[in-house]
Amino acid sequence: MKTLILIRHAHALAAYEARVSTDAERPLSDEGREKAAYTARSLAQRGLRPEVILTSPLLRAVQTADILAHTLQAPVSQETVLNGLHDEQTICEFLEEQLQHHEVLAAVGHNPNISAVSQLFCKQAHHFAPGSFAVLDFENPHHPKCIVFGE
Repeated sequence: MKTLILIRHAHALAAYEARVSTDAERPLSDEGREKAAYTARSLAQRGLRPEVILTSPLLRAVQTADILAHTLQAPVSQETVLNGLHDEQTICEFLEEQLQHHEVLAAVGHNPNISAVSQLFCKQAHHFAPGSFAVLDFENPHHPKCIVFGE
């Protein structure tokens, strides 16, 4: 069964709190690191082991992906298309292409993109709080469905 796991990066510090000058440099907060670890454990308990974790190159997403990768034993690949600056249709097309090469794939990104991508695929609206995830079943690639939503 083809499976896509959409994950919003976990909670990050504000730029002024982290003393960084750009949004891309914002790191996870302590709360965010704990939430990313919780999300990783939740996925592992469900037997979800992605072959690869695609992530936005922004620091908070990379850190989320790295925590997931440690628990799920999956490699991480940074993908510019997930950086929050691309339109949702482009992201959907990219993820569909990636699913042609993988049975289980995870993607870590930003809102509102992650919520919109989930809605485009499954025709269901979910509010993705930081660290939330949706597991999408692509058994029927023309009608994927959300089988798990975790906060």
